[in-house]
Amino acid sequence: MRAALLSSSIDTARPPLYPWGIMAQARPVPRLAADLALLVVAGFWGLTFPFGKLVLGVLPPFTYLAARFTLGAVLLVVGHTTAARESHPRRWGAAGAVGAVFFLGYAFQTVGLRLTTASKAAFITGLSVVLVPVIAALWLRRAPPPAVWGGIAAATAGLGLLSLDGPAAVQAGDLLVLAGAVCFALHIVLVGRLAATIAPPAFAAAQIVAVMALSTLAALPERPLAALGAAPADVWAMVAFMAATATVGALLVQTWAQRFTPPAHVGLMFTFEPVAAAIAAYLLLGEVLAVRQTLGALLILGGIVLAEAPGSLPATTRPVPGD
Repeated sequence: MRAALLSSSIDTARPPLYPWGIMAQARPVPRLAADLALLVVAGFWGLTFPFGKLVLGVLPPFTYLAARFTLGAVLLVVGHTTAARESHPRRWGAAGAVGAVFFLGYAFQTVGLRLTTASKAAFITGLSVVLVPVIAALWLRRAPPPAVWGGIAAATAGLGLLSLDGPAAVQAGDLLVLAGAVCFALHIVLVGRLAATIAPPAFAAAQIVAVMALSTLAALPERPLAALGAAPADVWAMVAFMAATATVGALLVQTWAQRFTPPAHVGLMFTFEPVAAAIAAYLLLGEVLAVRQTLGALLILGGIVLAEAPGSLPATTRPVPGD
């Protein structure tokens, strides 16, 4: 997993103006290339749900996160030492704070994944995209427009169909994953604020190091060295794969793309994540959503699309023609 974004259409002939007035100082890139890269990222993120479910059958949650993000930190810091050295220490501190929010998202999601299915966890995590315009509107002190409320209503109804196991019985795992989605939404907004002010490799490295450090501290009661020492090779292979693709590669691509691509448009690309997760969960775990749960999943996807449609964000979050 993840993250997504904010805003609407931009003039691709120049760098995007972010909601907070920060201009990305970089050469424009074709939108199609950014969209395709983000679609691949969403696919890798989708794979982490069934892979994570398999890994959590062997490793405790924070031990798994510590191993994944330690590998990710090594790969990223070793590969981008120059960018890291050139970044201002104050920016590292801000990026580390964003990483702390990122850790909370992963902590809730990973603990919740042990208690629910991979498919349900993926669709509930997708609600973070619906929550982004809400957080942005609160940030700007403006009520979300009708499209966002429609998306929230559809996604909430979908969440109920997907998660309720009785008249009012909600699985604890689903609630934990939902808390993670809220944290991921906040992370998305914070990334949008800082993405144009710090080099993507350094920004990604600071966040991954923060998650690594906090996960390691949280893993201490789990006796992580003993758990990792007993883990079979296939578990290590899955952790390494997720570290390289869904952690390092995905965060670099997301941070890069958020400098050039309309965040709402990126949010639409990320709707592929739960779809990829559901397909992978079926192939790897044999998970099949019931008819009611499938309807709920479709409502969540519809809510995401509706909340990210053009016109769903306040006008002040979009670049003004001629700026």
